[in-house]
Amino acid sequence: MNLDYQYLVGKIQNALATDPRTSKQDVKVMIHSGRIHLMGQTSTDERRHTIAKVVSEVVPDMEVRNEMTVIELTEPAQAEVISD
Repeated sequence: MNLDYQYLVGKIQNALATDPRTSKQDVKVMIHSGRIHLMGQTSTDERRHTIAKVVSEVVPDMEVRNEMTVIELTEPAQAEVISD
């Protein structure tokens, strides 16, 4: 990976971690063929779009491919019993 791309990936990851709309540190960011690829999981489709929006604001002149998946978080069917 090009050194400029490495700095750009760091800038994007920092923005995702520090922006109050996302506060997300576990997004995998890759740059390939001049495109930013976002990978990972998030809890809602709205959050998925917000993550891409933050990245687009940081790097407005590059295409963002949002490949993140939405996973539904649900309550467990029953309480877990913990015993010694």
